[in-house]
Amino acid sequence: MKQTSVVCVCVCLALAFSAHADSRPDAGISFEDLRAFTDAWGFIRDQYVEDVDDRQLFEAALRGMLDGLDPHSRWLSADEFHALEEQTVGRYGGLGIEVGSYDDHLLVVSVFADTPAAAAGIEAGDRIVGIDDLELDAYNIEQAGGMMRGPAGTEITIRIRRDNRTDVLAMTLMRELIERESVSIAALGNGFQHVRIHRFQQTTREELERLVSNLESDEQATSGLLLDLRDNPGGMLQSAITVADLFLSARLVVTAEGRGLTQPAEYRTGPGERLVGVPMVVLIDRGSASASEILAAALRDHGRAMLVGEPTYGKGSVQTVWPLRNGSAIRLTTALYYTPAGDRIQARGVRPDVLSSATDGRKADTGDRRQREVDTAGHLPGSGIEVDELDELSRSDPMLADALRVLASISRMQVH
Repeated sequence: MKQTSVVCVCVCLALAFSAHADSRPDAGISFEDLRAFTDAWGFIRDQYVEDVDDRQLFEAALRGMLDGLDPHSRWLSADEFHALEEQTVGRYGGLGIEVGSYDDHLLVVSVFADTPAAAAGIEAGDRIVGIDDLELDAYNIEQAGGMMRGPAGTEITIRIRRDNRTDVLAMTLMRELIERESVSIAALGNGFQHVRIHRFQQTTREELERLVSNLESDEQATSGLLLDLRDNPGGMLQSAITVADLFLSARLVVTAEGRGLTQPAEYRTGPGERLVGVPMVVLIDRGSASASEILAAALRDHGRAMLVGEPTYGKGSVQTVWPLRNGSAIRLTTALYYTPAGDRIQARGVRPDVLSSATDGRKADTGDRRQREVDTAGHLPGSGIEVDELDELSRSDPMLADALRVLASISRMQVH
């Protein structure tokens, strides 16, 4: 029975390779290679130190095919695919924390109120060094972030290092349904508004448009808008384009070029824009990735905003998700993004117009060891505000204070 299952798998592989043989004459895959694959499959299944079944080997083969390409291509199990779909709508099973990737761990950026993470006492600044049986390192950080999501009611064990302790804290938590808005707003004084987009999901445009409408209907005009994209890992490309549509009238947002595209794909905004004439500054850092980089570059390239902060992460590749017939899916890198000015984002990132030397307290505590795309193994080559208020902001969030100074300066120039 075992031999039959191995033969069936290899026959399927042979048919798949044969189907592409005519179009891929340089593929270099022969039936001898397939026989070698069969031999390896049998040896592993029969001789590995622990029992391993054909399902494990089949899934490992799928993972291996995708993992060997680049850090962002991967096979998704049915559960992982379902979790990804939940994430795009802002409702998912998880712990209620926002994390950022560093060299060999995940850093807790923030903890949401009334969530399993908050109840367990997890704090911003904690370093997650292990999840269940997985020890985190530079090669599995991409996978590790998604592991904390899962069906509500399921358990997960995470291991944490905290600066004031030498031992590792192990915590077992029960995942719950997390519902999150992706946009928040705070007034900075004298009409300056601080709008933060935490991620791009299906509801982001609707959330931001509601806030913009409130600003436009306010009796006191908005003096300036500070759009904060720090630590925004990206998300849905279409969401970022619809956000750009609020501020750019009939403009190119991004171009995608890939081997499977007969011609470059251009993504544009429609006519009309909101908050016309209101000065805008976009705040970016090395945690700004993918869709947030696209939005920042588009606003800068079309002269709608100045960028303040530090160079972004540099993830300028397009991942397409294809569902498979068994309920799983593959996420495959299919193209690269180019800004309206024609600049490539991949492994380069977006540089700010004003480089901030400031770091907030969280970064100072960690020495700012977060990776950028170029550091990832296997990456693809390629003032209306009072002085005392500003001083206080400089102490609590110096990078935000830098951005506010630039915004205030632009506002003054427009007034005069």
